[in-house]
Amino acid sequence: MSQSQSTDIQEQDNLQPAGKKVSEWKRFLLMGFIVLPIFTLLLICAYGFVVWFGQMLFWGPPGP
Repeated sequence: MSQSQSTDIQEQDNLQPAGKKVSEWKRFLLMGFIVLPIFTLLLICAYGFVVWFGQMLFWGPPGP
């Protein structure tokens, strides 16, 4: 990337309205602290359900 392209990109960033930058930060915080943790929790719960269901139907409980 040449110096002029880098300068053009910086100028384009400066042309964005302040509200758009704030909106991007809000979206980032929403994704990082609300959506992704909930999604992770749902994945863990789904895995637990699959293991429980599999033990109930196929493998039986662990142990001697």
